Amino acid sequence: MFRPRNIKRKAQIAKVLAKHGFGFLVEKLGLGRFVPFHWGILGHPKRKERYSAPEHLRMAFEELGPTFIKLGQILSTRPDLIPAEYVEEFSKLQDRIPPCPTESIIRVVEEELGKPIGEIFSEFEEKPIASASIGQVHRAKLKDGRSVVVKVQKPGVERQIKQDLEILEELARRLAQHWEVARHWDIEGLYEEFAYILRNELDYEREGRNADTFRRNFLRDETVYIPEVFWEYTTEKVLVMEELQGVKLTDVEGIRSMGYDPTDIANRGAMMYMNMFFRDGFFHGDPHPGNFFVLTNGRIGIVDFGMVGTLDDIMRVNLLQLLYGISKSDMSLVMDALHDLGVRGDIKKERLLKRELEVLFSYYFLRPVKEIKLSKIVNEIFRLTYRYRISLPSDLFLLLKTVGMAEGLLMRLDPDFRMMNAVSPYLSRSRRILLSPKFLARQAERNLTVISKMLMESPEKLKRLTSMLESGRLEFSVKYEGEKRLVGDLKKDINRLSLSMLTLGFMVSMALIVSAYKPGFFKAEHFLLMSGAIVLAFFGGLMFKIIREGA
Repeated sequence: MFRPRNIKRKAQIAKVLAKHGFGFLVEKLGLGRFVPFHWGILGHPKRKERYSAPEHLRMAFEELGPTFIKLGQILSTRPDLIPAEYVEEFSKLQDRIPPCPTESIIRVVEEELGKPIGEIFSEFEEKPIASASIGQVHRAKLKDGRSVVVKVQKPGVERQIKQDLEILEELARRLAQHWEVARHWDIEGLYEEFAYILRNELDYEREGRNADTFRRNFLRDETVYIPEVFWEYTTEKVLVMEELQGVKLTDVEGIRSMGYDPTDIANRGAMMYMNMFFRDGFFHGDPHPGNFFVLTNGRIGIVDFGMVGTLDDIMRVNLLQLLYGISKSDMSLVMDALHDLGVRGDIKKERLLKRELEVLFSYYFLRPVKEIKLSKIVNEIFRLTYRYRISLPSDLFLLLKTVGMAEGLLMRLDPDFRMMNAVSPYLSRSRRILLSPKFLARQAERNLTVISKMLMESPEKLKRLTSMLESGRLEFSVKYEGEKRLVGDLKKDINRLSLSMLTLGFMVSMALIVSAYKPGFFKAEHFLLMSGAIVLAFFGGLMFKIIREGA
């Protein structure tokens, strides 16, 4: 049972989901043509075409606010978890976030910094230059005349998100307890990952530290520039950074007008990401066009450091092996690297996935390296992992997504750009560095420390095991899969019966509608009868399912 907390918010969520979830259910059952949501009867925007199930869910997320908008945005980047039509629809959430009134934003800045805004900035533009689900960004000038951007958390967002996360945690736990599919997808683990991302995005000080890390990593790089963070004006809810002067990385004409070659910029962008991956093990995880600029001095400027990824030595070696295997058309290297990176699952499904991947890579290996699109390979990997219900580890997903998005971003500068063609020389150099005696010696020293610890702990653990054997306290568990299959078959049969009852209810409701309908004449009471019959049929089937599960 849900704990008696957040009752008001739960009721609000239930109301919105009922409004849109009813439409979602009707569309799934193929009865959308009988229920005209697009007429605006339940508050949906009026239009000629019927709403699809993904549209209903996207509208529900928009109506529920920041937490669910962010959930939809994150799901839009996870084609390994949800179907393509939902990915496409949720991606629209990126550009549909209305700004807060400037007065509310100024109030947050003054409360956080403890001063009137006029004592902090000589200028503060009222119109925001960007607005997201959690915060928005305004241009300003410090008292010394330096141009800055001020990122401010929207008022009330933190409290709302914390409340929603509590509700989602309860829901994830209940789903994991009562739904086998949720357990297979590790829905509690996915919730924890989502909550971790969201809590980090609420902390602008963390984003500032990420920016400082990138600034140190690229301090001696004349091709990349990271803006300075003004820590005296930065808190958990306010981030003040140097404003970059330039054009967006995707503004090809703007780059040419500044006297720079877009193809050269694309190649430098590829080197920038290769340095993040292999040199630093710390990379920008959101290669969105709005986050990269070409500055007036020709350097690539980066903003928005809320989403970053890290690579340990082993992951770097595996990524190197993957890219090197692709460049050399070596299937065994590619498959071994994918397995070690975490593309694995149920033995039977893993075997089928491996066969599909081998066919996929065999096709690409017939083409010249300069024609291989890493972004397409990554999308195919996501499609296949979704098809075989193999969930990727979050760090691997972020890595592959970033590789694919980075290539797509740089191809907008030069349609002939291919990441593999640009980084082949870098791969050979990185391979020598990562497999050098110095690197291997460091790994050997680390492993020796772990082995030494194991040897020191072994006598105590062996003694404890012997003691448990002598006292009869050591227990063994045997899992009988046949019983599990039997129970699974029974559940399927009961589910079929439940669905049959639900379908019968809809058929009866449709019969009522037909009997009440007169050609060329449609009254409001007929629509109400139709809606009521469908709702009753739905809840009848739902009650049957609840009774069945209780039994």
